[in-house]
Amino acid sequence: MNTIVKNTFQFLWPYILGLLIIRLGIDVIIKQFVPTLSGASLGQGISLVVELLFLFLTINNYKKFKNNGSLMFSEGIKIGMGLILVFGILFSIYVVLHGFYIDPQYQENIAREFAEKAGQEYKKAANNMAFIGLASSIIRYVFIGAFGSIICSAILKTEK
Repeated sequence: MNTIVKNTFQFLWPYILGLLIIRLGIDVIIKQFVPTLSGASLGQGISLVVELLFLFLTINNYKKFKNNGSLMFSEGIKIGMGLILVFGILFSIYVVLHGFYIDPQYQENIAREFAEKAGQEYKKAANNMAFIGLASSIIRYVFIGAFGSIICSAILKTEK
């Protein structure tokens, strides 16, 4: 039986798409049924758990795919960071598109509610706030990818 050796990106692509579809589903459901700041927080909490579970699943499947069940710590980190970074960039682009084109009123309502809870007066933000949100979202995914990959790789590694 011949097996085809895939490169890392080819291995990760189905997991990236699967995680992106699940995350978009969570985002759409939360925004439709709980369009408030607490709903946004709930969506981020649920998605964090899903992202970490997907990260563990991906590294575990890579372990099974590569070298008959062996995994070096560095390989696990590479796989985890690759998954979360590519996913994070794609999802962050969706967030910017959502804020500008799909439902700009949702972002404004969340910002207004956040300002009211902080006891501040709401002022309509400039358009560059979406790009600040994009950068902070990508930074968030860098941290999720780094810490999640370290933990999952430490659990799944087989090297001594």
